[in-house]
Amino acid sequence: MTTIDALAARLLEVEGELQEVRASEARYRTLLGNIPTGILQVDSSHMREIFQDLRNRGVTDIEAHLAQNPALVDFANSTVMVKEVNDVALSIFGATDPSQLIGPVAYIFAASPGASEAVMTARFRGQPNLTQTIKIKTLDGRLIDALFMVSYPQKAVTSDRTVLMIMDVTEQSRMERELRKMDEEFTRFARLSLLAEFSGSIVHEVRQPLSVVLTDVTTTLRWLARDQPNVPKIRELMGRIEESVHRANDVIQRVKDLSSKSQPTMSQCDINSQITTALHFVKLNVDGKATNFVLDLSPSLPSANLDSIQIQQLFVNLLMNAIYAAAQTVEDQKRVFVRSRTRGEEIIVEIEDSGSGVPKGMEHQIFDSFVTTKSNGMGIGLSICRAIARNHGGEVKVRNGALGGAVFEVLLPIDTREQVDPARMEQSATDQRS
Repeated sequence: MTTIDALAARLLEVEGELQEVRASEARYRTLLGNIPTGILQVDSSHMREIFQDLRNRGVTDIEAHLAQNPALVDFANSTVMVKEVNDVALSIFGATDPSQLIGPVAYIFAASPGASEAVMTARFRGQPNLTQTIKIKTLDGRLIDALFMVSYPQKAVTSDRTVLMIMDVTEQSRMERELRKMDEEFTRFARLSLLAEFSGSIVHEVRQPLSVVLTDVTTTLRWLARDQPNVPKIRELMGRIEESVHRANDVIQRVKDLSSKSQPTMSQCDINSQITTALHFVKLNVDGKATNFVLDLSPSLPSANLDSIQIQQLFVNLLMNAIYAAAQTVEDQKRVFVRSRTRGEEIIVEIEDSGSGVPKGMEHQIFDSFVTTKSNGMGIGLSICRAIARNHGGEVKVRNGALGGAVFEVLLPIDTREQVDPARMEQSATDQRS
């Protein structure tokens, strides 16, 4: 075979290889176009050298470095380039032509600046991917919620193509907000229903200290009308008046808290204090002599990060449930046991009644909405209890105890932040979501 023949044969081989490459590229573009997710291919090859230089200089805490050097984030946003996009990406951003999205990535992070830092941090640390929810401002001025995913190349190549994937989740976010709103309204309705049950007792509890105030005011006026007022006696009466006013105000405040529509607020709470407050509240509605409350509360419980109003509602519901169950027994056996302790990284509160226990087969069903064993119950109390516990990262379980009654076990996570670094503890709002 001559040299020309060999060269011709080699050209045919190269042509065949090129055709295979073109076919592969066509398949790739077809796949890229049919994926129901916005895809943007990004060239960030120059950032690899910058990151390596930072490592050589001893930088290990990339987050702190970016916070101190925001110009590096701006540089990345203006020099990392979008090279290719699919049709879904065009639709998400409200673009009509790929050229509108080809260029610096800055527009992607315009509405969520912190997302750019997160992308750089994950790349520096060598993570294979990153997923977060961000806000995106489209070309036509809309602000959308997006699920943003990044897939980083795991091999050092000349063209460092990072793949960005974007899903428009605006509608899902709206539905989740509506569901949270419904949950909040449902929980508030349960609280108002509970207050309706307590209305007679609440009126009595408020009227009693006000009656004392009226009597003491009348007596004080008589003492003041004397030629020589008895100052020590008047001071004693004024102290009683102040104490009675505080007592009435405490009852009103508890009612106001339980009926409020305010957003959940997390703070450091003493579980035992929440239990005793809830117990005091339910005692307004029951004869204290009819039900014997037995408390065994651990004095060494750590604090927990909770919404106090929600947790009090959880305990009020469970205590009222226990009182109802205990009421079915004979007079001298109406008991409710309340215990608190820790187990591992959890705080455990047990509320046990002396009733007949949970019917066999209903251990899980009783936590469902509108399932009840009470003749006049609505079946939402236990459902609310489980939702509140889960919103706090915990759980509510039930079993029948050794005495035959039901034992409701509330598990709540211990907040370790207080032991680690009290200065960094922050209060935060929590969605009530079951």
